[in-house]
Amino acid sequence: MDYVLKKRNETADLLKGLAVLCMIQVHIMEQFTNQDVYNSIIGKISLFLGGPPCAPVFLAVMGYFLLSGSKSFWYYLQRGGILLIGGILLNILRSLHLFYHIIGGKFELAPMFFIFGVDILQLAGLSIIIVGILHLIFKKNYIPYLILAILIPIISSFIPTYNSAGLTTQYLFAFVGGNYGWSYFPLIPWISYVLLGIAFRLFTFKNKSVLDFINQKYLFFLLPLVAALLITYKYGINTAHDLQGNGGYYHHDIKYFVWICAFLFVYIFIINKLENSIAKNALFNFIKWTGKNVTAIYIIQWILIGNIATLIYKTQTIYQNILWFIIITSTSSLIVFAYSKFIEYRNNEDESII
Repeated sequence: MDYVLKKRNETADLLKGLAVLCMIQVHIMEQFTNQDVYNSIIGKISLFLGGPPCAPVFLAVMGYFLLSGSKSFWYYLQRGGILLIGGILLNILRSLHLFYHIIGGKFELAPMFFIFGVDILQLAGLSIIIVGILHLIFKKNYIPYLILAILIPIISSFIPTYNSAGLTTQYLFAFVGGNYGWSYFPLIPWISYVLLGIAFRLFTFKNKSVLDFINQKYLFFLLPLVAALLITYKYGINTAHDLQGNGGYYHHDIKYFVWICAFLFVYIFIINKLENSIAKNALFNFIKWTGKNVTAIYIIQWILIGNIATLIYKTQTIYQNILWFIIITSTSSLIVFAYSKFIEYRNNEDESII
């Protein structure tokens, strides 16, 4: 799979761009769409597109680049801490309209449930800090990272949910694992994809001849995986649609982890081929631009969707969803583009003064 090495940046941007666009549509499906559409085959496809092609891809790509260069533990601690705190702040910002109605007495909901929801930014932050610790121990040996990546989803099904514990304790446990209603991306099992990305990168530098062989004989490896995915597609789609309970998407076990790994191999290979062949046009350039600005666009779209959802929660049709997707995507992109241009202009002004 030398394609990852040769086209790492462009392919990674394309993967992240597709991931954030799929995230926008699935957030709209979850927050805006009426229950009939959500439970339909369209809803299942939407949640699948917002499942394996999103968080696992984003985390694996993040892991792939996480150990590049020489970084101190302070770097991992600082970067991880910023993402962790930023994720909690995002929870607050995307729920401002809801909090307004809770304070006004319109909704009787617990605000802490929304403030401490464990989402992808908190997961990324905690994962980076943990990787910083593991890097001190494992250095650049891919084997322990790979072993951990496999062991973690194995124990996922056995992580208890301490419902009898105090709320503070529950909120802390929810970051690690357990079937809590506000824990969407706990460390267990999701850090496995970060570790998988790390293991793959370290392996590529030590075993380039093996990867050359795989790349030359890719059909030998690809076709059986494609066949297996097609045979088990209902399992893949249904699990992505099941967001509750152990064994569902948010708290999946080793079985679904293996399924996602097979999907990742096929999906990343296809996206790389697209990048090498037809991804040199305006549409793909836009998608790659969103990948380069993935964090900023992710934050803006959640602030928009979260606050709008208070008004139209679970009321929209599929056609209205399509319109909302266009509005949210274009608005988020324009805000990020305008901000980047402002920063560029300000930097140029500062340089002219100097």
